[in-house]
Amino acid sequence: MAPSGFGRHQLATVASDPHPYYPLVSIGDPNAADHSHDIKPLVPGGTGGPPAYALHAGQTAYAAIDLDPSGKVNPQEAELNVLAHSDMPNAETLNFPLGKEARVLAPKLGLYEDNIPDAVRSMTEADTQS
Repeated sequence: MAPSGFGRHQLATVASDPHPYYPLVSIGDPNAADHSHDIKPLVPGGTGGPPAYALHAGQTAYAAIDLDPSGKVNPQEAELNVLAHSDMPNAETLNFPLGKEARVLAPKLGLYEDNIPDAVRSMTEADTQS
């Protein structure tokens, strides 16, 4: 599913079965053969144990990401790679080209939520490396 813009925030919607807190996200060069050096966003700290967000088949969950909270970096070409849950095969990773004008610096990712405002609020609390 294609992400939709929300100001500077990029939103990705995903549906799955597990009980994760947030999707696995990396941002990197769309032409790279090796994505092990991709940028991984900060996420809200203190997760672990319940309540993780229960994702049921056919359900939509929102996770907001701010690619450049500082607003200071120069444009670069980038791709957003999203895997809904670590127990899913890598083949389920969705790739979203961000184009040549993408600005990526210390990105922040929020937890799964059932609405956009809560996803954005969660994103602003990101303080722990994913």
